[in-house]
Amino acid sequence: MKLWHRIKSVLRAPKYLIKEWWAQQEVMYHNPGVYISFPSVFQFDDINAVLIAPDVCIGAFSEIVVLAKSADSKTRGQLIIQERVFIGSHANIRAAGGEILIGRDTKIAQQVSLIASNHVISTKQTSGNLSWDETKTGIIIGENVWIGAGTIVLPGCFIGNNSVIGAGSVVTKAVPANELWAGIPAKKIRNLSNSDEREQSYLTM
Repeated sequence: MKLWHRIKSVLRAPKYLIKEWWAQQEVMYHNPGVYISFPSVFQFDDINAVLIAPDVCIGAFSEIVVLAKSADSKTRGQLIIQERVFIGSHANIRAAGGEILIGRDTKIAQQVSLIASNHVISTKQTSGNLSWDETKTGIIIGENVWIGAGTIVLPGCFIGNNSVIGAGSVVTKAVPANELWAGIPAKKIRNLSNSDEREQSYLTM
């Protein structure tokens, strides 16, 4: 029996990979000019909710979930990525119960998580029955933003144009334009000027 289970698992694996590959091809077909490294996992219920501009690169082993409709939320999920965005490998992007917008020329390092919505906190409901929080949803990332490796951006956050988020940070609130933030939770480190060179000590691409 153990041998048979192993054989079945091997036979199932190619089908799973084909399904992942097909979803990836569908995303690239509907969004010409996008490069997605394989393997990457896309889960969506409406391809029209996945809007990716040309010259966008998404690294391998990324998982991107876009649910336009969800039984747990009345808020529409949607992913919008503008031109010339780079997203590193192992990205975790979840546009369900809220919209995620990534502005043009933004660079996102590896292992970054963008979470558009979250469950409510309750001592009366079990984890499997928790509803989604409708008061704080969505993420907006401006243009020419730089997000360091391992950063987590939580629901309801806004990151202004030209700002930098240090590696390993947890962003919990709005980040104004032209500022360097880092830490858990992320806090302002200093202002950025046009003459600044972005500090490698805070970021790993």
